[in-house]
Amino acid sequence: MKILIVGAGAVGFNLARQLSKEGYDISVVERDQELVKRITEKMDVFVVSGSASSPAVLEEAGIKNADMVLAVTNSDEINMVVCTLAQCYGVKTKIARIRNPEFTDELSILHQNEFHIDYVVNPERITINSILNIIGTPGAIYVADFTEGDILLRGFNVPDDAPIVGKKLSELKEVGSSDSFLIVAIQRSDEMVIPTGETKLMPRDNIFVLVAREALPYFLPMVNRRADEVEKVIIYGVNRASLELAKKLEEQKIGVTIIEPDKEKTQQAATALDKTVVLQGSVLDIDLLKDASIDTADFFVAVSESEQTNILSSLLAKKLGAKKAIVLTVDPAFIPIINSLGMDIVINPRLITVGSILQHIRRGHTLSVVKFQHSEAEAMELIAEEDSKIVGKPLRNITFPQGSILGAIVREGVMQIPTGNTTIKPGESVIVFALPNAIEKVQSLFFNRKD
Repeated sequence: MKILIVGAGAVGFNLARQLSKEGYDISVVERDQELVKRITEKMDVFVVSGSASSPAVLEEAGIKNADMVLAVTNSDEINMVVCTLAQCYGVKTKIARIRNPEFTDELSILHQNEFHIDYVVNPERITINSILNIIGTPGAIYVADFTEGDILLRGFNVPDDAPIVGKKLSELKEVGSSDSFLIVAIQRSDEMVIPTGETKLMPRDNIFVLVAREALPYFLPMVNRRADEVEKVIIYGVNRASLELAKKLEEQKIGVTIIEPDKEKTQQAATALDKTVVLQGSVLDIDLLKDASIDTADFFVAVSESEQTNILSSLLAKKLGAKKAIVLTVDPAFIPIINSLGMDIVINPRLITVGSILQHIRRGHTLSVVKFQHSEAEAMELIAEEDSKIVGKPLRNITFPQGSILGAIVREGVMQIPTGNTTIKPGESVIVFALPNAIEKVQSLFFNRKD
């Protein structure tokens, strides 16, 4: 398959790297010379320098022969124009990253497909949902939802006094029922590992758990002896995402304070929000943070456009008593740095966007792809195709790739934890966690062998 990627920022770069590794024929259009140089030096893909809205540039990049166009520049308008032009060239599938809710709401013109966009990915909406899910799940540091069967993926940092500390995974039945959850990965220091029954859970492990939605309240006490209700959230930065987040929190009767240095933006926030307290000033001003009662904040959420200020303000907020800090960073390279500073939760909208786009590209029936920020590992929701290697025989008779684990099956809408005796039926949804070297091998188990 030939894929044309328009835009070589963090989203385009990561898509090009991932898809070229998987054997797709990739070409990239980018006008920024620094980005062109970076992608040319880092990977073997065809790059054209120029304006994405130019038919001549698109033709040079091979749009006439492209099976798919991924329009992921920082401009919604350019992405829409690219998809419209791609339709003129007969491109079968067009995917666009669109951030403005005026274009992505259900009543928007995009839903009438006037711009010929087959799939729209809105990173701001995904980011807001991720933050809300984290705030709504006591102790969570990572969240993702799957499309089938109300199955959740949740990440937790294991406290020293958690009931599961020192337990082998095979012993968890002594703590609680393990029929509705499975720990599929553990991040220990900088290493992501696939656990076995003999793996012992240690304090400060980051564990990633597949759990049925209705079973989540029963799992939470295993990692949190006390789960306090969220009453106060302080947000740094006024933008579309923070205003929408504040509105959602207001609806949940959570007290919200927004801090913003720009006078015009503070006025905008005060007009748009009903119950939120809006403070103008520097988020690095200790007196201002104290005036905002930072020591009573359950969460400090830094979502401004300034990466450095997000990081510094979160560190300061934690020092002054905020229970947890959520840091938004648009540069994936900052993630390990922020984690090394002991930050609670890091959210990278661009990596989340990559996962959302990959599900529309992968061969076979891929319902969703979750990219992990701590590594290049993935959780994939796949449909088992008829006549694929995975169906029709007990799992104990199937050689599963090293570095992967089959986490759950959705059978008649209900999550089931598989055993060696489990036989997968055609059409069933299966969730698999895989380290980078196992991703392609896992996928091959679910494809129709004739294909």
